[in-house]
Amino acid sequence: MSLHVQSALLVMLGAIALPAFAQEAKISNELSEILVQAKRDDASTSRNGTTTVLNSRQLERNSAIDLANIARYSPLVSVPAAASGGANIWDGSGNTGVNVRGVEGNRVSMELDGIALPDAAPKPDGTTLNGFGIGRDYFDPETFREVRIGSGSSPAGAGTPGLGGSVSFVTKAPEDYLDGKRKLYADYKFGYTSDHAMRMHAVTAASELGENLKGLIVGVHRSGEKAKSLSNVPLNPDDWDSDAVLAKLSWTIAKDQKLGFTIDSYKAHHDRVYSNKTGVSYPDGAAQNSNTQRDRYSIEHQWAPTGVALFDTLETKFYTQNASVVDLTHANYVTGGQPYVRDISTGYYNSSKGVAMDASKQLNPGSMLNYGFTYEQQQSRRPWREDRTVTKTGAHQITQKNRMADMDTDKYAAYVRGEFGFNLGGYQATLTPGLRAEQRKLTPQNLQNYVIAVPAAAKEIKAETDSFLTPSLNLSVELAPNFNAYAQYSRGTRLPSAAERTGTYDSFSYTAAGNAYAVLGNMGLQKETSNAFELGLKGAPTPGVELSTSVFHTKYSNFIEYVAQPADPVNYPTITQGLFRPENVGQAKIYGLEFASRFALGQWVQPLKGYSINLAGGVSKGTADNTQTSKRADLASVQPYKANATFAYDDERGGAAFTASTVRGKRAAGDVISGTTTTMFAVPGSTVFDLTAYWNINQHVSLSGGVYNLSDKKYWDYASSRSLAAATSAASLADIERQARPGRNYAFNLKVIY
Repeated sequence: MSLHVQSALLVMLGAIALPAFAQEAKISNELSEILVQAKRDDASTSRNGTTTVLNSRQLERNSAIDLANIARYSPLVSVPAAASGGANIWDGSGNTGVNVRGVEGNRVSMELDGIALPDAAPKPDGTTLNGFGIGRDYFDPETFREVRIGSGSSPAGAGTPGLGGSVSFVTKAPEDYLDGKRKLYADYKFGYTSDHAMRMHAVTAASELGENLKGLIVGVHRSGEKAKSLSNVPLNPDDWDSDAVLAKLSWTIAKDQKLGFTIDSYKAHHDRVYSNKTGVSYPDGAAQNSNTQRDRYSIEHQWAPTGVALFDTLETKFYTQNASVVDLTHANYVTGGQPYVRDISTGYYNSSKGVAMDASKQLNPGSMLNYGFTYEQQQSRRPWREDRTVTKTGAHQITQKNRMADMDTDKYAAYVRGEFGFNLGGYQATLTPGLRAEQRKLTPQNLQNYVIAVPAAAKEIKAETDSFLTPSLNLSVELAPNFNAYAQYSRGTRLPSAAERTGTYDSFSYTAAGNAYAVLGNMGLQKETSNAFELGLKGAPTPGVELSTSVFHTKYSNFIEYVAQPADPVNYPTITQGLFRPENVGQAKIYGLEFASRFALGQWVQPLKGYSINLAGGVSKGTADNTQTSKRADLASVQPYKANATFAYDDERGGAAFTASTVRGKRAAGDVISGTTTTMFAVPGSTVFDLTAYWNINQHVSLSGGVYNLSDKKYWDYASSRSLAAATSAASLADIERQARPGRNYAFNLKVIY
């Protein structure tokens, strides 16, 4: 972290610690329900679509130390991961995004406080664009106030829309702890999870620094090891640690205006050993040093004037964000009977800066208008460099193979969304139309470093501008107070990424004859699109019952995937062993049903006050078509049936919950879009039991924890394991074993409030 950032944090921490004493007050274990800034969830209220909301208490219960367990109990939501040592030695591992209703990877958007997180980086040397060498682990969940997962194509609105789903992370704010009566808040939290031998130390402090000024600082340190597993083979070592800092100032500069300043910093370090790579070529396996970092600085202005014709509220944000993943891989290497030492440096650098404005206007008691505008500049770089040392002579062989062209991006977006209330057959109804427009310009840079071994490839790369419109429409009818039926249509669009436009790999440095194979980009790619329809019920139909259920159908077009190309002796005479490019070759349909419900038993039986039953489940079906080969098959990324049942007790002193989660077994079909015909691992079904509890020992101390997989069941996660080949050899069986989930494990958190 730079010196000026450290100085700013120290000043803020010192200011927060100035008050000499804290007022005695009863502290809730949940944060308040006040949100101080508008988010894309304005379009995901109780009347619209399917949105899963997880507050900080639920994240703690889920033992969410990273992205993987954030949605542990959510139906039709899972988190795929790149396995340690599951690809080339220079590829990393970790969580690659979120699978929502069978769509995953970069087709599901991820944003933090309304600012887009970098895409996962595909492997151009792999067989599919949905396989990733660098994931999306850029944050620590301890800094989150809540997480919102939107299922299906995003309705028109602010933020970052997703083709098949969206994930929005909302960080904590001073107002979550300071309510006007309490002037100072501070806590220390220690956490431990046995499945990663993870230890966490977290400190949170919030204070009123003056009549109109509030501050917050959250600091988190974690350290851990490789994930535990019931695997029958050794797992690759992975020692890691991470640090996160969130600092905010909230300044009420006038009665109707508020100014906010945010510093959000995260860094993680991994020391990995790819023992599974040990063999003839790599006699000692490979070691990788991986560093992830993200720093965000933003200024937010909120204005709620009276008597302004254009808006009632206006929120403006200026931000800059720098994110990077740098992997340094070292391995002894033998080829052609000659020993070498390979030192490979690969990275993924994304820097962005932008401005966002969101306004709202109450047109009349039943109608509202929301609109906004964003502009963002982004720079993306993905270098790859090898220093290969000849062991006998000490000579160095330098190879540079950047994984994509250096790319600068300019993106403009604007949206408008209305909410118009009216009477429909005696029921209150709301019609919510929306429209989002977006334009993006890609400008390649430093093309002299693009596919150095194939000079003609750089001639294909040119500046490119594309744009699109995405409408959405929702009709909701209030069947009872706080209980709505709705019908929704949303169109989604995803522009081909810079990695898809220009991603590259070649084998020239490994072939002495001057001929080789190569993967090149495709500047002629079209947009991926979706048309999503959903019908549902949402809200509280009767006291003591909460219900959310929906049926959905989504059609996707122009999915992008690698395709073998015919030989091109005119433009690429040396590429004789295979030429591959991404093309729009896929179409897909996904339909299904999901529901979530909660029944407060004390509503009907007084002695059961505090007891509740939660039921949730989802089932979906998907088909994929290859428009070039006309082949059709099941869509492999669609998850199997999943259901959860939880019996819980909660009161002011504490509570406990027992959860049973069952998932049906499934073998992924051959992927007709990528052309993969390998027989895949049949992921078995499983039923897993968890027990969690919390205890408010007194107003200053609380304890929470859980025991997960109580029956010590050996099972696999379909989203992460479906692409494993069936166990036809010792190597494929070992790959399957390494993906087995943890056996019985536990976690606990001790919080002390001052």
